[in-house]
Amino acid sequence: MARIRKRPVTDSAFWAGIRLIRPWNVLIIVVAMGLITESLLLPAFGGKLPPHQQALFALGTLAIAALAAGANVINDYFDVAEDRVNRPHRTFVGRVITRRQTLALNYALTGIAVLSSFTISAAAKSILPALWIVILGVLLWSYSPWFKRRFLRGNLIIALSVGQLPLWCLVLLESRSFERWLEIFESTEGNILLGYVVLSGYITLLREITKDWQDTEGDALAGYDTLPVRWGPKRTKSLLHWMHFVGWLMIGITWWASIVLVHRPVAPLFFALPFLAVHIQLTRNQVNSVSAWQKLTLTGGLLYLTGFLA
Repeated sequence: MARIRKRPVTDSAFWAGIRLIRPWNVLIIVVAMGLITESLLLPAFGGKLPPHQQALFALGTLAIAALAAGANVINDYFDVAEDRVNRPHRTFVGRVITRRQTLALNYALTGIAVLSSFTISAAAKSILPALWIVILGVLLWSYSPWFKRRFLRGNLIIALSVGQLPLWCLVLLESRSFERWLEIFESTEGNILLGYVVLSGYITLLREITKDWQDTEGDALAGYDTLPVRWGPKRTKSLLHWMHFVGWLMIGITWWASIVLVHRPVAPLFFALPFLAVHIQLTRNQVNSVSAWQKLTLTGGLLYLTGFLA
């Protein structure tokens, strides 16, 4: 039976460009930076930033948001063939928005990110912010044409990109004194910050493997060597089960730390309950629901951070 070709959900090049950016995902990054900084980092910096540091932090937020938006755009630019199989109603490049317009949008967003980071470096008199954004930008730009096509490399790049976000917040507040970093990491808030880095990166890795499981058909046709393409759905599901058990161990450690270090025994439920739903849906083989609940687990981590603002 022939595959029914679905039309894109919009015929407007403008709205197609907006959807390529994935504004809700970018908004989550902005909210995450604010919560991480207000709940975990500001206590170590006296509770309030001077106006010039507030301006630099806002510029750093713009840099990482623009870089993420540009990465979303370039990902769709390179993934046209498999997206027409996996999600035809959300394939806009070459149908609603031209490939040249898509590249121009990516260049504009990436340019904003790089220029912002160089401005921060100049003001802070440190090369670290600019170097950080340039390296991250190269990794994200190379994701679809290079890393995603190779076994597990793309998954690890995205997990690293999400996990680095709390550390980027720290770079914006202190980019010259690594001794200050060590002092922060030895504090209670610093321990929680590192735990957040590891847990958010790990859950993102689970979600990336799950999304590859969803997209097996299109990725196989495109010649991608993803884990589900190489291993097949049965072995991939088995691996995800084991990885989720490791995830429960990590959540257990986080729960223990919340009780002992900050006396918040209820807050971890914000990410533990969605993670439980993930495992239930995985057992039921509902791969689309697994990915959605994994995203809710990451969102639950942000709700967990709001408890530190009280």
